[in-house]
Amino acid sequence: MRVVEKEYEMKYTNGFFQLDIRKDGVYAYIYPAKEGGRGIAIQEFAAYLEKCGIRGYNLSELNNAVSKADKETEIFVSSEVIGEVPEMAMVRVTNEGMVAVVRFYPPSKNGKYMTENDILNELERAKVTYGISKKVLYAYMAGRQFCRDIPIAKGKAVVPGRDAEIIYKFNTDPTAKPLLLEDGSVDFHQLNIFVSIKKGDLLAELIPEQEGAPGINVFGEEVYPPKAKKRSLKFGKNIILSDDQTKIFSEIDGDVKLTGDTVFVSGTYNVPADVDASTGDIRYKGNVHVTGNVRAGFAVEASGDIEVDGVVEGAVLKAGGNIVLKRGVQGMGKGILQAENDIITKFLESCTVKAGRVINAGSSLHSDLTAGETVIVSGKKGFLIGGNVSAGKRIEASVFGNKMNTVTTLKVGVDPEMLEKFKKLAMTIKEKQKEVLKHRQIVQVTRKRMEEGRKTAMRQTDLTKLADRGVKKLEEELERESAQYIALKKEIENNMDGRVVVNRMIYPGVCIYISNRVYSVKDIQKRCQFRTDGADVVSTSIV
Repeated sequence: MRVVEKEYEMKYTNGFFQLDIRKDGVYAYIYPAKEGGRGIAIQEFAAYLEKCGIRGYNLSELNNAVSKADKETEIFVSSEVIGEVPEMAMVRVTNEGMVAVVRFYPPSKNGKYMTENDILNELERAKVTYGISKKVLYAYMAGRQFCRDIPIAKGKAVVPGRDAEIIYKFNTDPTAKPLLLEDGSVDFHQLNIFVSIKKGDLLAELIPEQEGAPGINVFGEEVYPPKAKKRSLKFGKNIILSDDQTKIFSEIDGDVKLTGDTVFVSGTYNVPADVDASTGDIRYKGNVHVTGNVRAGFAVEASGDIEVDGVVEGAVLKAGGNIVLKRGVQGMGKGILQAENDIITKFLESCTVKAGRVINAGSSLHSDLTAGETVIVSGKKGFLIGGNVSAGKRIEASVFGNKMNTVTTLKVGVDPEMLEKFKKLAMTIKEKQKEVLKHRQIVQVTRKRMEEGRKTAMRQTDLTKLADRGVKKLEEELERESAQYIALKKEIENNMDGRVVVNRMIYPGVCIYISNRVYSVKDIQKRCQFRTDGADVVSTSIV
């Protein structure tokens, strides 16, 4: 082999090349890869020749000769005559400044090898000053490997911190589900939607944040870990905070809920009979339990849950949590139920119902239902007839419509208006980002002129101040609109796969909207589900 230094026969795996400068031009020895090493990349060879000042070569012929070389081969490169070429080193920094690799190229046949100082000087020119491994350097000099990336410097890794964490000691998302009995009916009496706690119970514990430790990159610069996020326990009344502010306890027997990131403990207000003229409207900061009926024309509002043992007539019920009706609603066209979470009831008739998450009913007749996630009409009959029903993800019932082809409208999935709002918001954010960049450029140009001691016109200074104020205002708007954009995007992604599930039968007269697609039921269909397939709504059987 031609590459020899101090009587050392080189062992290699990657293919490489070595120039031989003669009177009639430049030749090269090609050493193909072996033992699974990488072959010679013609682009790398060409770049090396350019760096050596050799341009009079035929790239196609060179590539052909290199690709055919399966053993040590001598090839003609160029008729140009140049001086001997010393060994070269190319330094590249990777992994965000934490690793430096060096790639060596052999000297020409009679060229000079790099010394330890030469290599260190090359690293210094690349500004690599930290974490240089002398062990790797000496190993290379003892057995040189060309055309191979050799990691020669490594930074000190950043030690990541740990964000603060809150551990809740209670069920933060209780789900109210009626019990399905063997005969197919639903028992709406046995519902467990309350998370009961006792005085002195531990509700939540805060694990404080832990800051990380900085590292050092190969340029000798400190690299800092992301700032650990702090958190604090947030809570309402009837809660005690420990002296070290890391634990919260209940001050009373009651009901606990997590709303957002705030813990609330409240008692329950019990109405021993009907809500009527004897009680007036009820508004309570907590849970309300009505043992009788809620008569027409009256209202019950609670920041927590509402539970009614009797019948709700043409009344208004609004809850910050769940609404549970052990019987149901005879709305008379005036009844309104509105809950931030779930609504559970035995039957719905001529009323308007809106739930943030789930509506679960035994039957629904001529009612308008809106649920953020799911509408389920279950039970022995489980019919949904008439009205307008909307849900973010799924509408499910035993029977949709009836033999009289009563008009029944079902809407599930992404609202077209939401999609349009999402698109407009994306365009607005893009335009404002352009404006921010424009204003920043004005500010940077003027500040640079001032730092250099160059005069700036009064008008230009005023424009800079206006641009600076404009950037701050636009950044505030972008932060707010970006949060809206992310929330809308998440909601749209969660709602694209809307479904209508028919457990028994669906009749003509039912019109199904999934996102912005429409399907009108023309014939009776049994045990099926409707979903989108491309631009269409399709019906598939349920096994």
